[in-house]
Amino acid sequence: MTPEQLLFAQRSRRLYRWAERLHALPLPKSLKNRLSRALGRFLSPYRADLPKVLAGLQLGLGFSLAEAKVNARAWLASHGLFAVSLFDYPRMDEAWVKRRVTVDQPEVLARLVETGGLVLTYHSFHHNTLGVVLGQSGTRIYGVAASEKQAPDAPWVGKYTRLINAGSAARFGGGRYLFTDEMRQLVLGVREAFAEGHSVVTLCDNPTPPGAMPPVTVMGRQVHVGTGVVELARDAQAPVFFALLYPDLRGGFCLALHEAGVVLDLHGTGQEYFEFLAGVLRRAPWAWQGWAWWGDL
Repeated sequence: MTPEQLLFAQRSRRLYRWAERLHALPLPKSLKNRLSRALGRFLSPYRADLPKVLAGLQLGLGFSLAEAKVNARAWLASHGLFAVSLFDYPRMDEAWVKRRVTVDQPEVLARLVETGGLVLTYHSFHHNTLGVVLGQSGTRIYGVAASEKQAPDAPWVGKYTRLINAGSAARFGGGRYLFTDEMRQLVLGVREAFAEGHSVVTLCDNPTPPGAMPPVTVMGRQVHVGTGVVELARDAQAPVFFALLYPDLRGGFCLALHEAGVVLDLHGTGQEYFEFLAGVLRRAPWAWQGWAWWGDL
């Protein structure tokens, strides 16, 4: 572990500890929401990435510096909201989803519940909560994720990683996580989920080393992405959906959805995936963690 990674792990633990204390306080929801946002702005370990986030918001979305600062503060606030909300996973049932989550395309969600398929999502601080929302909406979720065993920060934040994984998986509608360090079980689990009409949720926005597929473009920058689970969806003729869950910053969440259909072309699906992201970011610039690395592409 590098000194930078160690500092990030220590700061992450500090954020989660303060979030746990805040969550336990008997405060009005509106006040707790404001304090959660402030927690992220002041204690998020991603504060170190603010110069990159500001540059990304200006270059990627054409913001002025003043506009970028406002949205960068919202970006950090989103992390604080997640850190507190993870302790609410036991309460996030179907009624909670209906009350707190605004779905931009309910008809797309209904088709996902009916058919299952591959849900390609994005790093949003709240991507684990997406599985909760979908699972409590009626589709069984299998989430592809890295296990705690792969995380060098486990000695510092392992307790909270386990809370996130166990708490969210309990709301997956009978599904579970499929971990990337257990590749055989992951492939078998994905194939079984598609065959039974369930839903597989995976992230596909983090850069990977160049592979056989040409890079795709995201807001003027090029990125190589992994396609393993997408290839499994193509082979199974499973429909593909894009989904991004993000906070409205007022105490609720927004779920943006898009139905991409079956995979006919890997590169085309990858490009459509990032075009959907760009569209969502025009109305909610704080919704994507990737501003921290977009400028390095």
